[in-house]
Amino acid sequence: MRPSTLEQLRRHLRPGRVYRREELLPWSHSVDRHLKELTVDGTLQKLRTGLYYCPRKFEFGEAPADEHEVVKAFLKTDRFVVTSPNAYNQLGLGTTQLYNKRVVYNQNVMGHFRSAIEWSPSNVA
Repeated sequence: MRPSTLEQLRRHLRPGRVYRREELLPWSHSVDRHLKELTVDGTLQKLRTGLYYCPRKFEFGEAPADEHEVVKAFLKTDRFVVTSPNAYNQLGLGTTQLYNKRVVYNQNVMGHFRSAIEWSPSNVA
């Protein structure tokens, strides 16, 4: 007996990966319905419109999405650098204050991230 389309899609998901909706189109003829079912049963977590995370499960719970994977899926490229003002502290050039801020350098999108998955555009290239 042939597995359902939802099961075929589920087989292609890898724990720890972040997926865009477009990446899942080859394995599903009704991707929106399948994404909704997968988020309801906990196989996927919706990060933002069009971005989904397949959580890694450990004995202490689920691991959050890797920052690099989220930015890579959002920008649709791996040509970027994620840094923080905390890097200056390691060189002895900054203050002793720790920052909860990330800066992403890339050539695709210019804007401000309020969190790792939330973005407000100021200029889209």
